[in-house]
Amino acid sequence: MSSPQSGRFTSTPTTTITSSRVSSLKSPLSDETIWKRLREAGFDEESIKRRDKGSLIAHIAKLEAEIYNLQNQMGILIIEKKEWVANYEQMKSTAEMAEFTLKREQSVHTAALAEAKLREDKLKKALGIEKECVSN
Repeated sequence: MSSPQSGRFTSTPTTTITSSRVSSLKSPLSDETIWKRLREAGFDEESIKRRDKGSLIAHIAKLEAEIYNLQNQMGILIIEKKEWVANYEQMKSTAEMAEFTLKREQSVHTAALAEAKLREDKLKKALGIEKECVSN
């Protein structure tokens, strides 16, 4: 059998570990002591590697499924965002058109009021002249 160090994986997981978790992950036993206990319990390096490989494959498959679900959800969110943007643009153009129509109607109304005021003034003037003619 080879040494405990020779068959171990050289790569380490790339997960982020906070400093508070580091102290809980460190074992007080050395690697040699752990391998010795595992051999005494009936585990050899190859069976442990096979189990590790199987668990890594299962973990990778789980992560890939999670990535797929997240990408799917992100795609749905992007589609929803596009719909919201389209609705916003439509409402914005509708509001601008309504504002333009309101301003146009206000200017027409203001012009009509000015014209009515002029007619009123002319009628008052004509009434004043008529009263004067009647009194004469």
